[in-house]
This record gives sequence, C-alpha cells and structure tokens, in this order.
Amino acid sequence: MGAEVLLYGYGLVCLSMLAFNLLYSLHLRSDDRRRRRRTEGLRRRVDAQLERLRETRVGAPPPVQVSHLTWTSRCLARVNYLLAFDRLLDEQDQSDSTFQEYIRQLQPVLLYLATVYLRREETQAAYYCHFLARHQLQRHMEMDQIQQVVLSFLRRDSLYCKVNALKALCSFGSPDILADALQELSREESAQLHEKVVTEALLTYTGDRAALIELLWARFDRFSLRLQRAVLDYIRFCSGAWGRPMAQILRDPARNKELRFSAIRYFGRYPDEGARQLLLDFVRDRDPLRWEYAAISASALARYPGQEVVDALLRAMHSPNWYVRYNASTSLEAHGLTYEEMLEVLAGDDRYAREMLSYRLESRRLEEQAAAAAAERQKGVAVGV
Repeated sequence: MGAEVLLYGYGLVCLSMLAFNLLYSLHLRSDDRRRRRRTEGLRRRVDAQLERLRETRVGAPPPVQVSHLTWTSRCLARVNYLLAFDRLLDEQDQSDSTFQEYIRQLQPVLLYLATVYLRREETQAAYYCHFLARHQLQRHMEMDQIQQVVLSFLRRDSLYCKVNALKALCSFGSPDILADALQELSREESAQLHEKVVTEALLTYTGDRAALIELLWARFDRFSLRLQRAVLDYIRFCSGAWGRPMAQILRDPARNKELRFSAIRYFGRYPDEGARQLLLDFVRDRDPLRWEYAAISASALARYPGQEVVDALLRAMHSPNWYVRYNASTSLEAHGLTYEEMLEVLAGDDRYAREMLSYRLESRRLEEQAAAAAAERQKGVAVGV
C-alpha cells in the first residue's frame, strides 16, 4: 500500500510539472504577442511624428505634438511599454537626422521618466538607467538636468542599479558629474562597487578623456581607496601623460601599497627613465615582506633596456619567492635572453633559479605542443571544407 501511494504521488508530481510547463509556455507565447502589439502601436505613433518632422518648413522643423509627448510620458511610465519602445528605437536608423530630431524633442519626456523610475523598485530603476545609456542623445553637457537625477540612482541599494547608473553617466555625463558620482560611491564604503567594475565603466566614457582625468586627479584624495585604485587603473589604460604624478605616488611610502602597485604597473605600460631607478631598487630589495613590490617591478622592467636591468633581473632569479622569479624570467625573455643562456649565466647550486627555468622550459614545450595540435586541427578542418 505504501509503495502504491508513493507511485501515485510521483505520478501526480510529474503531471503537475507537465501542466506547469504547458501553462508557462502559453504564457510566454501570449506575452510575446502582447509585446509585439505594444511595439506596433508605438511604431504607428512614432512614425506619424517622424512624418511630421520630415515636412518641409521654413526655419526650424515642426515640433513633435504636445499630445504625443503627453501620451508618451504616461505610456512609457509602464515598464512593459518601455521595453517595447526600447526595441522600437533599436530598429530605427540611428544616423537619420529626423530620428535624432525626434529623440532631441523627447528629452523632456526622458527627464520626467527618470524621476518616475527613481521611485520604482530596483529592477525597473536599473533597467531605466540602461535605457538612458543607450538612447540619451544629449551627451557630456554640463547643464543637462537628467544627469543630476541619474546621480540619485547611485544612492539606491541595488548593485545593478548602481552599475547601470554609473554606465549611464559614463555614456552621456559630463566630467564634473562623473567626479561627483565617484564621490557619491565613496561615501558608501560598505556597498561600494568593485574597482574593476568602476574602471570598466569609466573606459566606456566617450567625452574628453583628458579633461576627465584632470578633474579626477584634482579630486583624487576625496575618493575612497577602492575608487582611487580604479582611477589609477583608468589613467593607466588611457594616457601616458601622467608620469610625474604617478612617480610621486611611487616615491611616497605613506601611500597605500595598492596605489603604489598601480603606479608600478603604469610605468610598466609607459616606460619612463625617471622611474627606472625606483623599479630597480624594488627588484633588488631582498626583504621577504616586500616581495610584491619586487614581483610587480620585475614584470614592469620588461620594457626597460640596458645591461643594468638585465643584471638586476638575473639576480632576482635567485629570490626565494616564486612570483619574483617567474616575472623576472618572463622579463628576461622579453629582453632577448633564451632559457639556455639563462641556464649558463645562472648555473650553480641555486635550486630556486634551476626550478624556475625548468618550469618555464616545460611550460614553453607544452605551449608549443598545444599550438602545433591546434594548427593540425585547423589544417584538418580546412582540408575537410
């Protein structure tokens, strides 16, 4: 009897799952049909306004009808219609001057909607920031009011809302508003975005990067440590004109070590003779507690020519720290030394150097085998075609 009950119960669960899948599939179909109907309804109204804008008039183009702006404000306040409008705008020719004029005249609606979605739940607020980043026409203008509203989205608790708001500001915000955004994020240390997320967002900025970097540097000490690292990484990826300020950070022992590491990486990307001696001093430092400075500096010295650099890297091959030896061997290879030549120079009883060179030789052999196998596979595919 107990087995029969268990069997009937299992069958009931299976039937329930089948019924749920069927109902959910029907719901998705109906939802897709509703979305298409919304998109078509919006398309008819937008096309009517685009035709109106294409009319030949003397002077400025005819304005979009006030009734259309009012209807759009009310309609797009519902997220389902905003999704349909997003799809509709994607289908438009972005280079069409008439379409750009339509979006320009729609700016008051977008500002109103920003205030509406600011009060909505987190997912809808985050989506509206994403929508603005893609369709906000006015960009990098100091007096654009919508930037101040989007800045308020950064105060929401949702991580997605913060990320999308920052990306939106990077898409159309001015340098001043972006600096304000980083200061706003600095005030919420517990809920702060990871520095890599901030750096990636800043790299999408399409305005005057030199002006942005100058302003961020002027406010550098107002940012939290995480955001200071993000700013330094952004500068490293964008400009080689900041060697002197980076050298000041590198020379300052009171600075956080993560900031000094960022400065070392900067000089690894942009070689600077003024930083050469600093990097050499770090590599020659045998203090085991400062191995990170030595390891990162050994990697940075790959782009600094000279026998003094090669000698310092060869000495670093005797370090008891694996990362220091690994980076030194990689940099020596960049200087043109083969592993055979390194073995000759480093021949002796130092097992650290021998183990690292053996490791690098084995790694290179495996990489060559993998590359040869990939080439063979590619050749076989080409022959098969």
